[in-house]
Amino acid sequence: MIFRFLIYCLIFTSFLTSQWISFDLSKADAATFDKQVEPTIISSVLTGGRSTLLNLTPNQRLGIAVSMPIGWDIAKTSYQLNPFIHPFMVEGQFLITENLVLKGKMNMFSNGEESVQVAGYGCNYFANSWFSSVSIGWLEGPKHLRVRFVDTTVTMKRALFNMPAFFGAGFNKYRGNILGLNSDELPGKIENSISYLIAGTELQFSGIDIELQTQIHFKFVQFNVTIFRLFF
Repeated sequence: MIFRFLIYCLIFTSFLTSQWISFDLSKADAATFDKQVEPTIISSVLTGGRSTLLNLTPNQRLGIAVSMPIGWDIAKTSYQLNPFIHPFMVEGQFLITENLVLKGKMNMFSNGEESVQVAGYGCNYFANSWFSSVSIGWLEGPKHLRVRFVDTTVTMKRALFNMPAFFGAGFNKYRGNILGLNSDELPGKIENSISYLIAGTELQFSGIDIELQTQIHFKFVQFNVTIFRLFF
């Protein structure tokens, strides 16, 4: 109960002291442009690449999940302050065969100056206590940035202190195209890859199914709170 209370306090405090993630790359210093922009790209690809571990069955083939990602730039190199908060991400999953799931996800929001969309699709494969995922996605809308990425993960489920827990690792390859800044000093694109660890758990609160998942990279940590429901 104490752990859950601390999680809810963390989320509530983050909302009070922050705003939506900013894609205004004109705030970045030209001398350290790559380092200042990369946390924004990493947060976006972790948001789009992450997959909820839904326990779909032949009796419940459809799953709908709504998640809120909250990220922190550990290296503190970004042009924007911590935390990085994305609007709600909606994800749908459908069980095709006994072990194969097709999925899609997206969000869309406006920060008052531009409309931003993060979206993607992919598949999950699960067997007994392990789970693998492949996602392809993109970020569209910001006047200074377009992002494409491919994300893969392998995750194992275990019981830890009588609680469901999962641990895994992920790899994300991304390319961010820089637009509209009109400076010869700035790169036309930022292309890189990251490896990260995954840890999380599932719980029920007042009859609501909740997944808590953390994606851990040595430069960036992202925490995801997801509410989900299974159907049919």
